[in-house]
Amino acid sequence: MAIRRRTLRSALPVLALACVLGLSACGGGAGADAGGSPAAAPETAASTPSVDTRPTPASSTGPARNIPKPELPAAAKENTEAGFAAFTQYWFDTVTYALETGDTGPLKAVSKPDCKICNGFADEAQQSNARGNWTIPTTWKVNSFHSDLKLDPLGQAVGYYLIGESSSADFHADGSLATARPSKSNDTPRAMYAVFQQGSWVAAQAGNA
Repeated sequence: MAIRRRTLRSALPVLALACVLGLSACGGGAGADAGGSPAAAPETAASTPSVDTRPTPASSTGPARNIPKPELPAAAKENTEAGFAAFTQYWFDTVTYALETGDTGPLKAVSKPDCKICNGFADEAQQSNARGNWTIPTTWKVNSFHSDLKLDPLGQAVGYYLIGESSSADFHADGSLATARPSKSNDTPRAMYAVFQQGSWVAAQAGNA
């Protein structure tokens, strides 16, 4: 028995060295898994691309995005010459918005259902948008507006004005240029026919005086 005890005592340093040199010999296999090899990095969720909500006008590289609707100014709700002038400018702004975005809602909201020029602009905007085409639209500036607010036999007031037009362009869906129009100042008097009803103006027709 003494010899056996000496043998065990003499074997302890050997076992300790084995533990140092080979962790698996002393149950180090589990420890190797935990600390011997690098832990796998946790997967990170893919970042969601942010949506660009900035207003972007139409250009030669693509159609408009996020264009805010034109706002009817308070002055355009007045049955006065100044109110009629403000409304006329707003009506042209809704045409510009429709041509640029395809959204004809604001234009139709201030136009009579039988207004030919109003419907013409609305149809042009909707058809272009449906084909995937886009427009850098004309912006119109109403100048020298005048109206005596007298009503014609149809109950319409008529306002006379001059108008300036910015340059504009139309593009096909594939990005190719369809039409380019230069800016111009028109010295030919124009006329806006409108009715004032329920606290606001509604366009009946517009065109040359």
